[in-house]
Amino acid sequence: MRFAARSRDTVINPRRVKQALRSTAFLAVLSLATYLRVTGLSWGLTSGYGHYRNFQPDEFISLRGVLQLDLLAGRIKAPGAYFEGTFNYYLWAVPQAALKVSKAAARPVTSPNTDDHSDLLYACRWMSVLFDLCTIIVVFLAIREATQNFYPSLVGAFCYAVLPMQVIYAHFMRTHVLSNLLCALVIWLSLKFRNAQRSWMLVLVGFISGLGAATRYPVGIIVVIPCLYLLFARCDDLPNWRIRLWERAKGFVAGPVWLIGLGFVIGLFLGHPMLFLNSPSVTKAITGETLKYASLQEFNTSQLVNLSAVWKYISYLIPFAMYPFLWLVPYCAILYLGFRRSLYSQFVPILIFSLLYLYFMAKGYVGPYFARATMLLFPGFCVLIGIAYDDLRFRFRKQRAVVIFVTANLLLLLVPSVGFDVAYVQGMGQRDARSALCQDLQQIIGRSPATIGVLRSGGYFHTVMPAIEPLKSTTVSTRLQDARQPADFLLVGFTGQINSAQMNAAVRGVEAQGKFKYEKSYSVYPRIFGRELRLTRFPSDMTYPFPTILLFRAKAET
Repeated sequence: MRFAARSRDTVINPRRVKQALRSTAFLAVLSLATYLRVTGLSWGLTSGYGHYRNFQPDEFISLRGVLQLDLLAGRIKAPGAYFEGTFNYYLWAVPQAALKVSKAAARPVTSPNTDDHSDLLYACRWMSVLFDLCTIIVVFLAIREATQNFYPSLVGAFCYAVLPMQVIYAHFMRTHVLSNLLCALVIWLSLKFRNAQRSWMLVLVGFISGLGAATRYPVGIIVVIPCLYLLFARCDDLPNWRIRLWERAKGFVAGPVWLIGLGFVIGLFLGHPMLFLNSPSVTKAITGETLKYASLQEFNTSQLVNLSAVWKYISYLIPFAMYPFLWLVPYCAILYLGFRRSLYSQFVPILIFSLLYLYFMAKGYVGPYFARATMLLFPGFCVLIGIAYDDLRFRFRKQRAVVIFVTANLLLLLVPSVGFDVAYVQGMGQRDARSALCQDLQQIIGRSPATIGVLRSGGYFHTVMPAIEPLKSTTVSTRLQDARQPADFLLVGFTGQINSAQMNAAVRGVEAQGKFKYEKSYSVYPRIFGRELRLTRFPSDMTYPFPTILLFRAKAET
């Protein structure tokens, strides 16, 4: 009798096993995502603070803004952040205040080094990591809300976890990662209130959208997502969907739009109070800084239907941001969902939002040069991947071979991105080319007087200057110049890796002036399976850790 009772206790519960396996799988995705985002996080921390110091040039902008804040003293004005939005800067000011308190308690007598902000930079990079991990969880929850299934949610979360541009930018103190978290929250809440619309949820989703606009002005466009979900709710399974859509539009204007708008204004005010309290200063920053990078001529009447800039985003920036094959997954998911009328209420709002953002960003932002401009699309892309995968599993549930084939091909497209991510973040852990150049020049120059010239080429302020700024002294001077001017050394920087043809052309161009002779090149290459990974055609904001620097020395006088 006692033996029978013991046997019943040891019977394995299949439901618990299934739940344990699912929890393990999700934790594995989060663990992989954490590893990819934490490895290499200390890259460039010791370079110092300044326009000519930071290896990642945009982190200087972030530090400049947050250093103007002092929460402990009640100082909330940050003119250096007005050009993009202040919400993320206020969040960064929290660890800044904590560091001030801890340093004051640890060293009450000695004055701190005001030029060393490595602790603050490192803490804020950790915030980016946490924001991105939270985004993975929210993407998972959004797909779970849309599909009510675990594995499609896991697939979408995994896509986001290994997406190269997200992995790269989670290492930096920038506003794009928080923007994506707010976008993912808006998508999740919009999917939730499709079935149970409550006033507080409408205000909340508007509030988060307002915080998005306060983080980066273009992110405010996420407010259209809940509006579109309200308009397209349950209008895809009716023959008279146009009438239903019109009725929903009238109902939306009569009520929900005001609640969303109220939440938006509250979020914008709390995240960017100076936009309301000091509008002239904010307007001056926007017109003086933000609009320098705007291509307003693209919105002339004759250019409105010119989609060449949009096509460059679709064919160049997004594929590199989702390198090497991951970009095919959302593109195929969108194509598939376009033929699934029953899913339009879930699919169309995200598609319209993506197209609107893509249109205005591609045409309004100066040139298709920076992959970070595409990042706001990725939470929606991953949600659509999960929805499409769930529908495929359901349609072919009785044909397991088809489901296995689709899953295997999906993994084949995802695994190379994992390999790229691992190689990239491990490459960030190597000694940076700027550090190696600085050390070599220090040994060559010693205590001798020297003039170091820097060729005035694109990106010199973060490719070359951080290497030579520490060398400046009473005997060592630096200057911007061309190859015709004399100097003891001449440095030429490139924002990424270059091929042999580009290097030879640069060397010939400098040596042709007769003043300098090529000495050495400095570059770090990520490695995968022992082979160098070339990043020659990548957008420049994906190659900040991997510049190429050419060192020339003055020719001996004859």
